Amino acid sequence: MREPDAGTFRKPREDVVVSVCFSELAATPATFAALRALAVTLDSAYRFREIILVVEDNQRADFLDIVREVPNTRLFVVRRGTEYYDRRVIAAEEAIGDLVILGNLDEIAALDVLAFLDFAERENAVTMAFRPERRPLKRLAAWPFIALGKLAGFNVDPSEWQSIAVPRTLLNLLLAHDEPRLALRFPPRDPRLPREWFRTAAKVDSRTAFNGIGRRLALLQTLLVYLTPTLLSVVAVSSTILTLVGLAYAAWIVGAVLLVEQLAPGWLTTNAMLAVSAVFMGFSTLGLSLGLQHLLKQQRRLKGAAVPEEVNRIDLFQQVAFDLNVVLESDTPPPPAEG
Repeated sequence: MREPDAGTFRKPREDVVVSVCFSELAATPATFAALRALAVTLDSAYRFREIILVVEDNQRADFLDIVREVPNTRLFVVRRGTEYYDRRVIAAEEAIGDLVILGNLDEIAALDVLAFLDFAERENAVTMAFRPERRPLKRLAAWPFIALGKLAGFNVDPSEWQSIAVPRTLLNLLLAHDEPRLALRFPPRDPRLPREWFRTAAKVDSRTAFNGIGRRLALLQTLLVYLTPTLLSVVAVSSTILTLVGLAYAAWIVGAVLLVEQLAPGWLTTNAMLAVSAVFMGFSTLGLSLGLQHLLKQQRRLKGAAVPEEVNRIDLFQQVAFDLNVVLESDTPPPPAEG
């Protein structure tokens, strides 16, 4: 008879709460089986955990059974068509854990999720799952995003895995970023946000170079929009140069009028119009770019109510009270009335 491993009877940790969030799920038996397996794995190591599911309103009914079946599962229903990056922000904002995973279910099923969490906690860093072996096609398709990401201040590589594990303190910093949609997928280049790699040899078949092309186009647009302040600064500098060139050209025209005895017919009119046009275009563009930069600096990120409904079956505090055999005052029946 073989003696069981010591880890078999390891007591689940009680000092942390773990949140595992998914923002893109298909309502299939494979998905539900993977969620059940994940819950069993987490329960073997952590006493307090939650699983957060963010789905569109047309999937609500399909996920109600799994919410009832798996304890401490929270379901958030969003409008149909809500962007993937917006759903990740919603999941991160609703998570209550000390350690939070924002994951892709296929990737999490292939990872050692407990080692993933332990690594993030030990390193106290934004931890990204990483598979060193990559196809040349993926590398080639990723370089425009990498270049734009560096300009925007993000570590962008769409060929990287989507799953990240992050401690609560660092998650709060990511959510406070000007563009949390990008920050939660591609951590910004910030010394306050150390980044580590959790290397794995696992392979996920659903990750292909042509998977999610629409999402990659949306990422490209988001990067360009986020680069607006930088682009406006370039426009402001170029407009200033254009204005100075126009003024210098106008001064040269005045000098030609004063020093040259006879000018060619139409020369003065043509060049004067060119100088005035250059100065006007330079001043106008400079004013618009400076005004837009001022508005962007004054603008505050608005947080709308993007979650119309939550369905959950979670009560961590009641679980603690039950395990410790504590009777809450609210549960005590009132004394009989004196009569």
